[in-house]
Amino acid sequence: MDFALSDEQRMVLGTVRQFVQKELLPLEAEIQRAELEGRQFPDRTTIRQLQATARKAGLWGLLTPEEYGGANLGFLMTALITMETARALVPFIYGGGADNILYQCTPVLRERYLLPTIEGERQSCFALTEPDTGSDATNIKMPAVRDGTDWVLNGEKVFITNGCEADFAIVFAVTDRNKGYKGGVTAFLVDRAMGWTSRRIETMGSWGPAELHFENVRVPAENVLGEVGNGFQQAMAWIGQGRLLIPARAVGQAQRLVEMGREYARQRIAFGHPIADYQAIQWMLADSAVEI
Repeated sequence: MDFALSDEQRMVLGTVRQFVQKELLPLEAEIQRAELEGRQFPDRTTIRQLQATARKAGLWGLLTPEEYGGANLGFLMTALITMETARALVPFIYGGGADNILYQCTPVLRERYLLPTIEGERQSCFALTEPDTGSDATNIKMPAVRDGTDWVLNGEKVFITNGCEADFAIVFAVTDRNKGYKGGVTAFLVDRAMGWTSRRIETMGSWGPAELHFENVRVPAENVLGEVGNGFQQAMAWIGQGRLLIPARAVGQAQRLVEMGREYARQRIAFGHPIADYQAIQWMLADSAVEI
């Protein structure tokens, strides 16, 4: 079996590296300043500008089907692109994509959520984790109670990525406590305008998650994503895709660190020579590369 990349794949990765070098790496100093000053950077405007620049380079809709205007590059290329992009400290996601489970929208919801998200006009967040429910997602407790033609949501979601930036949330709530996660969890598309609020959680990283608060938030029954009771399976499908990209991001960051270490070893002079000339330093760099 040939694991070599095709010429087209290498060309795409070359374009990504150029974009990272030219557009993302110069922003790293500003990110560090923003953290010291207690402000968020890059903001939504900057992200949109970066996405527009990436789109001109053909980096748009990496996993999005071609029928929706995407590149449909597949998971392998998306993982490789994620590795290259992660070399920069800047938290950045290419535009033209949408949560994989949003493709389960009805025709009406597709016009209101899926298509505007792909075009970058709307931004979603995935709201599953609760204060007492992290790794064990089967234990979610936030209730959704049917009231006429609406569902009423009360509760809290925590550590939600893009929770402060999103204008709608994919919220997972318990609609049948007796069934639990086996048929009793449902996914809802909930606009921020329906009444939920968010608060940023301060962390050491530059991409702060959020707490989402729901108090008697009324959601029309037509805003159920997929089928009532199928929410847990949908959540696992979303998480499964994300899990493929997390290690790719970690590898990209590690590669950047090794590159920085190698460059520093070439520049640092000790006893009349760059420390890269010394075998002990070479072993350290070699071991790091092998571990990656």
